[in-house]
Amino acid sequence: MKIVRVIARLNVGGPARHVVILDRGLRARGHDTRLVHGSLESHEASLEHLAAESALPTTHIRDLGRRISPIGDLRAFVHLFRLILREAPDVVHTHTAKAGTLGRLAALLYNLTRPRRRRCLVVHTFHGHVLTGYFGSAASAAVRLTERCLARITDRIVTISPAQRDDIVDRFRIAAAAQTAIVPLGLELDRLTRVDAHAPNLRRQFGITEDALVVGYVGRLVPIKDLPTLVRAFARVAAARADAVLLIAGDGPVRGEVDTLVAALGLQARVRTAGWIEDLAPLYATIDICALASRNEGTPVAIIEAMAAAKAVVATRVGGVADVVEHERTGLLVAAGSPEALADGIVRLAADPHERLRLGAAGRQSVVERFSPGRLVDDVERLYRDALAQKRGPVRLQ
Repeated sequence: MKIVRVIARLNVGGPARHVVILDRGLRARGHDTRLVHGSLESHEASLEHLAAESALPTTHIRDLGRRISPIGDLRAFVHLFRLILREAPDVVHTHTAKAGTLGRLAALLYNLTRPRRRRCLVVHTFHGHVLTGYFGSAASAAVRLTERCLARITDRIVTISPAQRDDIVDRFRIAAAAQTAIVPLGLELDRLTRVDAHAPNLRRQFGITEDALVVGYVGRLVPIKDLPTLVRAFARVAAARADAVLLIAGDGPVRGEVDTLVAALGLQARVRTAGWIEDLAPLYATIDICALASRNEGTPVAIIEAMAAAKAVVATRVGGVADVVEHERTGLLVAAGSPEALADGIVRLAADPHERLRLGAAGRQSVVERFSPGRLVDDVERLYRDALAQKRGPVRLQ
């Protein structure tokens, strides 16, 4: 099959890793892929090198970024349509909201010019969603209406967790159940599964003693991650534990807000803001407890990575988090927006090293098979094959 994959940008995060793993795995099985991506924002770290290191055919469309710009978006749409005309793909698969809008409209226009047996399959993956929690009520309603309209021109909608599928099908009525498929993420976790108590870590680099209790956050510093709740929760942890340190690995537009809150709470000596760290094994080896305070999530990649590294996690029960973390067996789930609940979970695990080890071991066992790259490629290849045959009628794929 010839596959054109479209994503807004290859910034540090789960979606970028996901699309690179998919295209690399599909090319290894003989499929012809092209990865189309837009531009990064100034505060974002890049994963574009992952595609280059895997020798993936890519096309950069400058205007296919995250921000909405009528003129820029029109230019990106024209560029996408011309590319799809040139490639004549069997599958156009879009990822993330902006790319999903422009890519699906370009695929629709392409299909209108083709007979049935030459039309491309149109697939969109919701990695998270912006249907709630990102905007005010009016803007959220407009986003939901837009996604319902786009679903009508989409052959298959992929969600990455059962909870997300419930949102798309039942809660927000974006698409019919028969139109959707659940395909969990696939991640390269091998190095993380080798993290143990003797693995190299970054404590000396960040001025953290070996006997300190390190609470870690890994990810983008954006509003939906609710970093203020995490910082306020850590203030309670710091009051209960003189040895506690908060390590924040990542960057984003709310970094200044985080720094201001840390200073206001008098936590400067107890918080390390590390920026982006690409080498994940020593990063997770540094952390004792991984914390997440998000108000919404699709599938939290950092939590999966922490579990692969056998680290105990405390996370908010939102979106697809409960599809990854089983409360009291592989981690702890707490209410969103509550510094008290998040702090209580962290303090409980801080006081019980054996419980941390138990949850970490169970978490590692839980994620390794479920989120393997091979399983991801199997699932997506099968989805393409079956849905394409249904769209075009029985065809022989070379």
